[in-house]
Amino acid sequence: MATRLRLLGPPDRAEVESLLAQRPVENLFLAAKVGLFGVDRRRLGKLHGFERDGKLTAVCLNAGTVFPAGVDPDAIPEFVGAIGGTRRASSILGNSMTALGLFVGLAERWPASWGSYVNVRRKQPLMVRRGAPDSEADPRVRLLTMKDFDSYLEASVHMYTEEIGSSPYKYGPGYESFVAERIKNRDAWGIVENSKVIFKADLGPKFRDQAQLQGVWVDPELRGTGMSVPALAGMLKDVVRTHDVVSLYVNDFNTPAIRSYEHLGFEHVGALSTVHY
Repeated sequence: MATRLRLLGPPDRAEVESLLAQRPVENLFLAAKVGLFGVDRRRLGKLHGFERDGKLTAVCLNAGTVFPAGVDPDAIPEFVGAIGGTRRASSILGNSMTALGLFVGLAERWPASWGSYVNVRRKQPLMVRRGAPDSEADPRVRLLTMKDFDSYLEASVHMYTEEIGSSPYKYGPGYESFVAERIKNRDAWGIVENSKVIFKADLGPKFRDQAQLQGVWVDPELRGTGMSVPALAGMLKDVVRTHDVVSLYVNDFNTPAIRSYEHLGFEHVGALSTVHY
């Protein structure tokens, strides 16, 4: 069976989308980017494709996030060679088997650039639900506006640092613009009391009827009070008006969060892995 690796371009878009649609929830990150930017190297980043007898069986995005898609183990060493020893990415994300295989291959071959990492999240349950949850919603939840920016930024920095183990500013000042765009794009929900964000949750990648829940955070002083389930229910009842399928991935050691998502009706459908640099 003949195989080959090649750099993909605009004429390959339909085949790329067909491959990603085989595992739509798992591949939402990349599907959303292809939906926005097409297979355009200047806007998307390099997209490597692995073929068997002329049929695309796996792809790998080499950009700010390295994202492999498609379960073909023979593609992993090919992607390792194509990505090379110069690391421009701040993370590797994807299906646990492929993402971890890619990480191990890169780290073994180029330890100086790919072997020095902040953390490895080896198993992050991938969960999904359809439609509005049955749980009672907290009426205080609303879309955040730029009037909430300062407190939302503070909460976002707190969440990122707690989750990743490093500051979001380590790569420069761009994080504030990223946070502001979430508000401007109507992707940030929260509860605000006395001008302070005490709960927040965001939407990340969106594609067709899918959206991904990200950035869930509760003020540390209020954790354990039962706030998260009704607050998320309030957010989700807004979200499903435009995106019926909502997914998320969560660290396997975060048992309270997993239980909250299960209470809201999220079901386990797989696992992702993330390496942060």
